Amino acid sequence: MNYKVESADEYLRRNRIMELFEDLCTKASYIQPENLEEFFVEDLKIKQKQGFITPIFTKAEIQNIFELFDLKRDGYITQENCRKALLTIASSQKQQEIIEATKVIDEKVDINRFQRLVEQFLG
Repeated sequence: MNYKVESADEYLRRNRIMELFEDLCTKASYIQPENLEEFFVEDLKIKQKQGFITPIFTKAEIQNIFELFDLKRDGYITQENCRKALLTIASSQKQQEIIEATKVIDEKVDINRFQRLVEQFLG
């Protein structure tokens, strides 16, 4: 790679430009706003105030995802299934890498803990 390409790549990584566009596109495809330009402007304003990643899942949707992985219907999911569920709803490669590397997922996870993990990693 030449210097210009390496410099541009470093700039994109450092400023998380690809993640920003992934996040904007994911949210836009999920919400499907009538006025896309206005939607992007408003979302960028929110990101400027609240930080980079804003959640796109409702509590009911998080509950549904949890229930899909609670195969025994006992109110808990295993650490492995929790990680799989989080990876299923991760919207960027960076989020996936963080989830795969984390050590904070308990052996058994209930819905309340799962919701906190979603907020921690994806919200």
